[in-house]
Amino acid sequence: MSWPPMLMHIRIKTKDTRFGLWLPLFLLFPVVLVIFIILSPFILIGIIITWDRGWGKLALFSLRAAFVACWSLRGLKVDVRRPGECVSISII
Repeated sequence: MSWPPMLMHIRIKTKDTRFGLWLPLFLLFPVVLVIFIILSPFILIGIIITWDRGWGKLALFSLRAAFVACWSLRGLKVDVRRPGECVSISII
C-alpha cells in the first residue's frame, strides 16, 4: 500500500546564510479533504453535464490521476544549484 507524503524539507544555502524548513504535509490533508467534500457536488454536476460529449469520462479519470500523482510524490528530491547558492527540496 502506498502512503501519501508526510513531510517536505526545504533547504536554502547561500554564501551568507543557511536556512532549513520542515513542512508537515499531513496537516494539509484534512483541509484538502474538506475542500474536496465541499466542491464534490459541483464536480459531480460538471461530470454529469459533460458525460454525453465524452468530457465527463476524461474529468472523472483526471481526478483519479491527480490523486495518484499526489501519492507518488513521496521520495521526490529536487536540487537546484548555482554558483554560491543551492536550493534543495525533498518530500518524505
